[in-house]
Amino acid sequence: IDVQAYCVICAWRVDHMVKPITKETLFMNCLEMDFATKVELEHWIETHEERVWTPEVMKELSKAGLVRRTVAQVWNKQNHRVTIVFEYEDENAYKSCQEIISKKVMPKAMENYSPKMRNNRGVIIFDYRG
Repeated sequence: IDVQAYCVICAWRVDHMVKPITKETLFMNCLEMDFATKVELEHWIETHEERVWTPEVMKELSKAGLVRRTVAQVWNKQNHRVTIVFEYEDENAYKSCQEIISKKVMPKAMENYSPKMRNNRGVIIFDYRG
């Protein structure tokens, strides 16, 4: 290994606060969900995890390649929105997880709600972790 070249690359990464992409998080999906009312959003927040994203479902998704799932309530807009970010090992993990989600999550998730949803999928090109 060329240590001098490696140190230059590492210094660049540190200067730009970017860590290298790893197998941990290569592919992601960012979902936005807009609810019609504040009450509907609050009900979703209070009940959705225990009814839909059960420990059993999460274990199955983890085995299929889901690395991380983050849910956040949007506060800087005049709407009733949450964002959900899914991080996967790779595109194949994403596809495997989508099969599980379509069979085990979506039927329950849509029982009581009809939010407007938007998905953005991508390959991670920069990932800073402090």
